Amino acid sequence: MTGQRSARLKQSLRIAPCIWLGLAGAQAQAAEAEAGQPAEIVVTATRHAEPLSKIAQSVSAMNEKALDQRGIKGIADISTMTPGVTLNPNGFGSQADISIRGISSQVGSATTGIYVDDTPIQTRVVGYSSTNTYPMVFDLDRVEVLRGPQGTLFGSGAEGGAIRFITPEPSLNAVSAYGRAEVSATKGGDASGEIGVALGAPIIAGKLGFRASIWTQHEGGYIDRQNMNPALNGQAPIERNANHTDSVVGRFAATWKPADNLSISPSVLVQDRKVHDISTFWEGYEGQDGGHLLNGQPLAQPDHDTFVLPAIRIQLDLPGVNLISNTSYFDRVDNAIDDYSTLIPAIFSPPNNFVAGDTGYSAYAAMRNVQTSWTEELRAQSTDRATRLSWVAGLFLSTSQQRSHEAISDPKFGEVLGGSPQDVMGQPLIDNQYSLIAQSTGQDRQAAVFGELNYHLTDKLKVTAGLRVAVATFIGEGSSTGPFAGATIIAPRTSTTETPVTPKFALAYQANPGTLLYATAAKGYRIGGSNAPLSDFCDIGAQGYSSVPLTYRSDSLWSYELGAKTKLFDRHLEIAASAYHVNWSNIQQLIYVSNCGQQFVDNLGKAKSNGFDAQITIRPFDGFTLEGAIGYTSATFTQTIPYLVQKGDHIDTQPWSGTVGATYERALSSAAQSYARVDYTYHSRSSTTPLLDTANGGYDAAAVPAPQTQLVNLRAGVRFGRADVSAFVNNLFNSRPLLTRYSEVLGNSVHRDFTFRPMTAGLTATYRY
Repeated sequence: MTGQRSARLKQSLRIAPCIWLGLAGAQAQAAEAEAGQPAEIVVTATRHAEPLSKIAQSVSAMNEKALDQRGIKGIADISTMTPGVTLNPNGFGSQADISIRGISSQVGSATTGIYVDDTPIQTRVVGYSSTNTYPMVFDLDRVEVLRGPQGTLFGSGAEGGAIRFITPEPSLNAVSAYGRAEVSATKGGDASGEIGVALGAPIIAGKLGFRASIWTQHEGGYIDRQNMNPALNGQAPIERNANHTDSVVGRFAATWKPADNLSISPSVLVQDRKVHDISTFWEGYEGQDGGHLLNGQPLAQPDHDTFVLPAIRIQLDLPGVNLISNTSYFDRVDNAIDDYSTLIPAIFSPPNNFVAGDTGYSAYAAMRNVQTSWTEELRAQSTDRATRLSWVAGLFLSTSQQRSHEAISDPKFGEVLGGSPQDVMGQPLIDNQYSLIAQSTGQDRQAAVFGELNYHLTDKLKVTAGLRVAVATFIGEGSSTGPFAGATIIAPRTSTTETPVTPKFALAYQANPGTLLYATAAKGYRIGGSNAPLSDFCDIGAQGYSSVPLTYRSDSLWSYELGAKTKLFDRHLEIAASAYHVNWSNIQQLIYVSNCGQQFVDNLGKAKSNGFDAQITIRPFDGFTLEGAIGYTSATFTQTIPYLVQKGDHIDTQPWSGTVGATYERALSSAAQSYARVDYTYHSRSSTTPLLDTANGGYDAAAVPAPQTQLVNLRAGVRFGRADVSAFVNNLFNSRPLLTRYSEVLGNSVHRDFTFRPMTAGLTATYRY
């Protein structure tokens, strides 16, 4: 569960805000309509292409133009701008988990589905550092955020919702191009820059076309790193702005129409992201070097995350129905280094962070996580929108395998123990170097049939019923050896098979062409799994266990939502609002074993999440748009689990949040138009989480609630036909709140913190053809 302490404590890092998007997201706009009003974006959240205002559920969407206007580059920006979405960094490089409406977890399967077009790429936690990867934002048709469970159409992994990255389709008839370049500077940090280009064109008019793109980005660092071993007296060399990142994304797609009613579309997406060092700093040390943020770890903690996603989509158009097949293969490899130079002493000789008298002591864990997934979805969907009945039905098959490997290199482990590892722990170092070698493997297999019917009882009243039935199997095994484990431990091969059934019901009333009222009830779930072995010196008696359970079961939830969407005064006023209640049961929760810094998972407790979001867009006169939103989320546990959580403890959320965005546009001449935009985001202070509750065994006196935060971003520019040049300032007032704080182990005096990226100013140029 979010808010619980995870392995090595580094997986419990989080930016806790429950972050909300202004109405820009809920009413994201496509292109400029001839009448002067922005054309409404069309989404495929229901697998049918429909205007956003006609979707009877809470959906936010932003197209490429809206993403550029807000300077959105990745999942962190998307979560900052989207109602009900929370990003939880886990401490390993660029990795982070995502949650929607308080449904969050850093154990087991994901609670939020991550899709590239129709391919799910979310992961489950296997080992100690396996978390989601996210596509970078370049040359996207749009991003869709689906709030609430999507179990019927999207299945397991979309328990709390789904985020879909929709790529552009190749054109068979038109040439198109898109380019973006940017340079920026960060206060107290290095410069950043990016450049990318995309091109689409027909090869054989009406028969064969392509789209290709390439984009590269360098994010300058802003946190220095210096070994803060006290024996060095602050004289260790400083690596300036160590947390820099380099990313490359490339995509190629083609569409071939051998017949008028048949299209074949192969594609491949490649992403490579290299994080040089982690983005945490040591609290209280930043003032020693002119106010720079400072990371006191002896070693850098790089993370190299890369994936390849080939897919082929085949569509056959028949009278009244489309047949669509999507076949894909997702291959991801993530290699990371986690610095254990301060963790090992903190565990075995608390509360020390360093080995006394040894300025050269260092230890690190080499983490390797491999994820391979094959998916096939075959679906049929109706196309005649004039009939009262519309439907979609399909078959989904997938096999996903994850492998996690961890090797702790610690040649001086005996210095920490005060004796040889053989004498103290009962096992010698492996190859005179490794104190632990551990590996875990997990395999998910799913087969599901699904369908959804929409029937118009009258011209205004529509009823929806959907159902998904799956057979889901998880197979897991693991082992660990070395003195850190205390013995060679082999977890037996275990498996769990379940047959989840996830229904959905909705009622929608189109009061008039511009106003939609709706109510939905939907179920979501995620499959269970197995636990990795713990070291034999881990004492789990305090948690009430005599042994670690080999497996844990699925958890599930029911979500109930009421909503309304309306467009008034010729779209000069648009409002979208929803309120929801979620009951979550049999929750997969993390059990942290403090005496050894390890963890396992069990099904414990229940929770509820209540909230609402209200979003509005006002266009009082030509050229001026005001967008705003206010949101509230209260996600709490409803059952006390001794030692772990108390009834009334909150899942990590910040209850109140709001955004305001204002855009003003003015023509400078017949060929040039100027514009200016300001975005303000607010989040209230978080409530008491299990980590902050003194009644829980995992209470951490050093932990802090997520603080009240405020961010202001500015952008102004000029459009010259198809070209756009703008200047921007993000984090205008250089806000540096303490977003999260953690220590290696309970009672340790050194706190490691996350904060916002400091004030960043730059120039952006885009071109669309």
